[in-house]
Amino acid sequence: MAVIALVRSGRGGEAAALGEEFAGAAAGIDAPLAEAAAEVCRGVVACARERYGEAVAAFGRARDGYAALPRPYSAARAAEAAARCRLAAGDRGAAGAVAELADVFAGLGATRDAARCRRVLRGNGVVTPSRRGRRGYGDELSPREREVARLVALGHTNREIADVLFLSPRTVEQHVAKVLRKLGVTSRAGVTGASVGG
Repeated sequence: MAVIALVRSGRGGEAAALGEEFAGAAAGIDAPLAEAAAEVCRGVVACARERYGEAVAAFGRARDGYAALPRPYSAARAAEAAARCRLAAGDRGAAGAVAELADVFAGLGATRDAARCRRVLRGNGVVTPSRRGRRGYGDELSPREREVARLVALGHTNREIADVLFLSPRTVEQHVAKVLRKLGVTSRAGVTGASVGG
């Protein structure tokens, strides 16, 4: 996180030095988590310097290291960073990887990360096929409604849910209304983790 903060504040040289200092401290010891984190640091610095090929390779090594531990969430974050570098380099084929990662994050219950991937796709002009029209969910919750219901069950407000899912508050209101109707409850208090399968 310190390397990312330094890069974002325009202190790339310090970020690179800190990342290499960390990598040096982790070298030669049995610390696979630290090795993967060092690769993330290298990827962050390389991406900031627009050395995208180098960044993609570093993030790929980080992904592999995290996956071997296993740390699937960290592996998915590293894979997302690699895909975003590929997009920055003009590789439109990376959009498929970002779309797959949205599904991976959703499967891990990382709703905000899945929504961020979808936003990255939209920001890059990639239109993902709408699930509307493909399947009617009837009285079952759709995947998006299930995400909203889980957040309602956790006590989040509509504004907070909108922020997490990168939706408008009005859209969240509509989803909440559908969730209440489909679950047969009259208030948000009736939405529980058990009722949404969480």
